[in-house]
Amino acid sequence: MNTSELLHRIAKDRVDGMRNIDSYQLKAIVVEITKQEQTIDLKNDIWILNTRYLPEFIKEITLVSSDNVFTTDKEAYDYMDEFRYQAFTDYLDIKIDTERFVPFRLEFVKIIPHRN
Repeated sequence: MNTSELLHRIAKDRVDGMRNIDSYQLKAIVVEITKQEQTIDLKNDIWILNTRYLPEFIKEITLVSSDNVFTTDKEAYDYMDEFRYQAFTDYLDIKIDTERFVPFRLEFVKIIPHRN
């Protein structure tokens, strides 16, 4: 399964069962991570992690939202396939374990539901 198909499957699974939602679209979001601990208000939106590789300096990264906790190190993340595409809702707390922090970017795909 290619990445686009996987992202659409995750999005469809997340919006199925939502009242008055008959379709959705996906929008790419790039977030600049400027601190070792950072919070992003997702405003009740659903974001899917879509970062291909983590920077070398990261020992461990933890992403926490109202419905998910995802912790991994760089080595494990590099070998993950479908499991790296984690979904987060409402807010996103990001914590980086590193000896030397350097700002970097994380890529996400935002699910935008459409009401009928």
